[in-house]
Amino acid sequence: MTTHEPAKRMNGEGSIYQDKNGYFLFSMMHEGKRLVRSLKTKDAKEAERNAIKVRNEFGGRIASGELDASTEKNFTLGQLLADYLRSIQENGKRSAYVIEKVIGKIQRDRTFLPGRKVANLTTQDFEDYRSRETSAGVSNSTINFRFTLIRAALYKETKRTPSRVGKVPFIPAVTVDNVREGFLEYGDHETLLAELPKSLKALFVVAFHSGCRKGEILNMKWSDVDWKQRVIRLPKTKNGQKRNLPFWGSIEATLKVQKRYRDAHHPACEHLFFWMAEDCQLAHGGIRVAPGSPIGDFRDSWATAVHDAHVANKNVLKSLLFHDLRRSAVRVMVQEAGIPESQAMLISGHKTRAMLERYNIVSLKNVQDAGAKLDAWTRTSKR
Repeated sequence: MTTHEPAKRMNGEGSIYQDKNGYFLFSMMHEGKRLVRSLKTKDAKEAERNAIKVRNEFGGRIASGELDASTEKNFTLGQLLADYLRSIQENGKRSAYVIEKVIGKIQRDRTFLPGRKVANLTTQDFEDYRSRETSAGVSNSTINFRFTLIRAALYKETKRTPSRVGKVPFIPAVTVDNVREGFLEYGDHETLLAELPKSLKALFVVAFHSGCRKGEILNMKWSDVDWKQRVIRLPKTKNGQKRNLPFWGSIEATLKVQKRYRDAHHPACEHLFFWMAEDCQLAHGGIRVAPGSPIGDFRDSWATAVHDAHVANKNVLKSLLFHDLRRSAVRVMVQEAGIPESQAMLISGHKTRAMLERYNIVSLKNVQDAGAKLDAWTRTSKR
């Protein structure tokens, strides 16, 4: 059995030694850190020749500052975004998965390669990136989101002591029309409901009446339903707050039908929304599903139902997205049912009033209220 050989000092820095399997390795110290590289041979002479190449490589990387401790001079974009993603993950943010995907997309472009030095980033880099991406069909809102992520990572790093970022470059944003247009009116929602597969009907009803995010709805379980208090309790949501969704409209009746089916066919199913046997012959988003399995991807079934509903009722937009139900629910609650904006936000989980403005909900409601008050004043003044 081969044993460890004592380290053999080379001319200059570094040494050669053998591991327990007889392979030679090269080792040298830099700023208190040991750098080690396998020489990929058991032959001593060949190991000496290979060690010279490795030592020269290490020397070049040391001279360039690549192997120095992270400083403002050598801090890379890859390190910056990896640290930012790690902080998001450690804080349990549900957005970590999306941010990881976006970082991967950003770093495929030559401007933001992982090895790019943060200190060398300029405003022109961001402008050139936007120009290339928009030419490829990427929307300005998508690019704004990517730049927001980089900006957040930079400013987070500036709070460290010591910081590895000197001056944060100016990152230009482009103003985009952020008013959302996709809505489904309350009087038209039953047209779409009728076209949906049986497995998606209860899911649709809860989404349309609550304005919940798709991920929140798909994660709902029977243990979250409080039949006595007539609410669905969301223990953990995207913004970190617990919420209660009240039964209203057809929610309660629909959930009771759903529960009877579940109890009869899939009593062990914990999820509120699951695939029923009659819908499993279809491929949902290219994925075959089993009866009683939780609903995940249903985009193909959704697109087919929307198309058929549009044919039957032109008020149902043929481009309607599932996410459009979120803003539709809020608009119904505020504009048609007339509940206070703050209560609608408690149900849907929106944290800021700016959401209502983006959905073009507040402006119309305020104008209607103002018009009613002006009408009342006019009648009073005439008398």
